[in-house]
Amino acid sequence: MMERHLRRLKDDEPHMIDFLRRLIKTPSLSGHEEELAELIVEEMELLGYDVTVDEMGNVIGILGEGERPVIFDGHMDHVSEGSPESWSHPPYEAEIDGDMIYGRGAVDMKASLAAMIYGCAASEPAERVVVTCVVHEETNEGVALREIIERRVPRPEACILGEPTELKLSIGQRGRAVFKITTRGLTSHASMPELGVNSIYRMIPVIERLRQANEKLPRDPFLGAGSMAVTGIRSSPEGPVVPDLCEILVDRRLIPEERLERVLEEMKGLAPEAEVELMVDEMTCYTGLRVAVQQYFPGWLTNPENRLVTLCLETLEASLGYRPETAVWRFSTDGVATAGTLGIPTIGFGPGDPSLAHRPDERVSLTDVKAAARGFCALSLRLQGISLS
Repeated sequence: MMERHLRRLKDDEPHMIDFLRRLIKTPSLSGHEEELAELIVEEMELLGYDVTVDEMGNVIGILGEGERPVIFDGHMDHVSEGSPESWSHPPYEAEIDGDMIYGRGAVDMKASLAAMIYGCAASEPAERVVVTCVVHEETNEGVALREIIERRVPRPEACILGEPTELKLSIGQRGRAVFKITTRGLTSHASMPELGVNSIYRMIPVIERLRQANEKLPRDPFLGAGSMAVTGIRSSPEGPVVPDLCEILVDRRLIPEERLERVLEEMKGLAPEAEVELMVDEMTCYTGLRVAVQQYFPGWLTNPENRLVTLCLETLEASLGYRPETAVWRFSTDGVATAGTLGIPTIGFGPGDPSLAHRPDERVSLTDVKAAARGFCALSLRLQGISLS
């Protein structure tokens, strides 16, 4: 049965690659995904999806019917291209050089969007399969997908994330939290520093404790150790003044066993002379909707013996001709919502080398895009209507 669907997909490959080129040629920074969303809606409708766009601007494409859907998820946004001079191929031209297509978002993750949309359509599912193309994943992963699951579709039996895996099967990731630490002092003229209390100097021992603590964080046998890094610093007032305010941002990567309350207490213990708070981001969607998002995104790991993992490995082996390795991501994904918060069985599969994401000359193999589409087609066929409970 699979062969008929894979033959249809083979016939559609030129259209899929053309679609991928159009996706890459359409800039879609976080909060500015509208034009890309319109392009995806048009393509999905041509392929037979029932398509809606929600209040956040997420595109939701549905195939088949049923009360136990499987979700295939990808994000529409990408990071800035940075300096164009760093690129040997222009970041929005989707140039093809040999087997490689270049452009911002090629790996992260427009190649997977094209492969998912075409692969799932070729499977012609009778049971419900949902392809979600979400906003703002680069800034606030999981928020948009959780909104879809809680408000738009029945709770899915499984979620397949299309983030790049080099065609391996990813089963988890560390989580993350972002904290702001503030020290306060007393202003004085910079020519008379002895009359003030320098808030920057008060921050120095805090930073040193954070650096030392990074070497002693808990470790997961699959995901490795947690980590923390100071990613920003500012002080005020500026000018010839001893500053009375210093703030740093700390990116804390979390293994699944770590919970927010414990990590927050840990951070406070490392900065007893300072104020510690979890950051809140004001996320503004291209639709105008604004959402306040706590910067805590839990880690997750799907047991390698889980039935979903076994089924996916068997299915991908049948469609690709080899059994993929299992792996984990170093970065964060929408799985923080599906697996980390909602407890939905989740795995990841997608084309492209994750180390090329966010870098100049981001690129992906067209051969791998076509292979990923075959994988998505097979997974859609195998998992539709399944019960994993």
